[in-house]
Amino acid sequence: MKLAQPLSLAILGLASFLSNPAACAEFSFEGVKDDPMAEARFRLKGEIDRGDVQRLDAVIQSAGITHAQDPWRKIVISLDSPGGSYHEGLDLALAFRRRGLATVVRSSDECLSACAIAFLGGSALPKDPNPVGDDDPLPDQLPQRSLEPGAVLGFHAPYLALPNNDYNASVVADAYRSAVLGISRLVEVADKLYVVPAELPKLIAPTKDELFVADEVDSVRFLGIDYAEHTYQMRDKPGVTRSMIVNGCVNRFYHLKRRSSVDGFSVAKATIDEFIEGSQLLENGEDQIAFGTHVFRQGTIKTWVAYLPIAKTADGKSFVWCLFAPEPSNLNTYYKAAGSIEELFASFGGKGDLMTLSTMNDMIAPTTGDWIYDMVRDIDLVPPDTKLSSVASVLDQYFATENVMNWKAR
Repeated sequence: MKLAQPLSLAILGLASFLSNPAACAEFSFEGVKDDPMAEARFRLKGEIDRGDVQRLDAVIQSAGITHAQDPWRKIVISLDSPGGSYHEGLDLALAFRRRGLATVVRSSDECLSACAIAFLGGSALPKDPNPVGDDDPLPDQLPQRSLEPGAVLGFHAPYLALPNNDYNASVVADAYRSAVLGISRLVEVADKLYVVPAELPKLIAPTKDELFVADEVDSVRFLGIDYAEHTYQMRDKPGVTRSMIVNGCVNRFYHLKRRSSVDGFSVAKATIDEFIEGSQLLENGEDQIAFGTHVFRQGTIKTWVAYLPIAKTADGKSFVWCLFAPEPSNLNTYYKAAGSIEELFASFGGKGDLMTLSTMNDMIAPTTGDWIYDMVRDIDLVPPDTKLSSVASVLDQYFATENVMNWKAR
């Protein structure tokens, strides 16, 4: 919707959420699941409204579940809500983090607007099993939020629902102040929710008639969401293709920093073009092998890494090279600054063992701090705008149309 008038902008784009006349969210305890990992399950269903943090605490207390009982048992809350109070959604996000609750949207459920903000609070097991009070600083722990196939997670800006356009200057002013406060609160805690503030406009720009739906590879990766679909296993495939390697290299370089990788592909193309042009001027022959492979060892096994330049260093003096290691059970991307291919591999000093890629001092190490999240998955090997439901078909198309580079060196 195009909002041309300032008054409309204040009401629909900036003002705070008011709940529709409906029952507030219900919280319930679904029991403890022990296989494959111990997990205490709770559920939020319905519209988010004032007092939900207190209702959450009441159901947890009633269930008698604490982290101190079993520090290794996850406490998970599934969310199914059309939205509600924006401020309460943010309060729930902070409550989930302080209480060490992971979040999930299960298949056939939806979590929209204020619910999506609450979802961002999903957290890994706390380092300290003792409860963190609401007045204490937010704990520094990794996010843990997951999306099952078929689930819908959608963000949009807070807005004010006014029946029959019944508003006056005072209502608009109060709504504006509330919205500014809510958005400023989100910006303030974004880092603690593991969302890079620079990516927040994607979540809060859409109006009530639009949605930013996390249904593409890029969105789940830069938001640190585990997409719980693992049926497509690369280790069962014969190898990888060139497009998969390029996608994996560019996607991981940005996603490991919690940034969108969409613009990174145009940067990578310009970087490769610049490298080729420079190599032609130097007449060093490297323009013919801007994308190539280099033989390495993995123990007693001969293997290889693929390499290509994908960006420039901050000072513009060197290229950032991606080194793609094709271990089928543990695909990895590594990054290193170098001015040429010769320089790229010279620092290894003749050591051709794959382990040196992760131990060299001059390697660039973008990382989320979570080794499981840092692993390359099938969803990383496709273009970032690929729908999650289409990942398998895109990969199968690559296998059908491109040369397959076998896992082991010939």
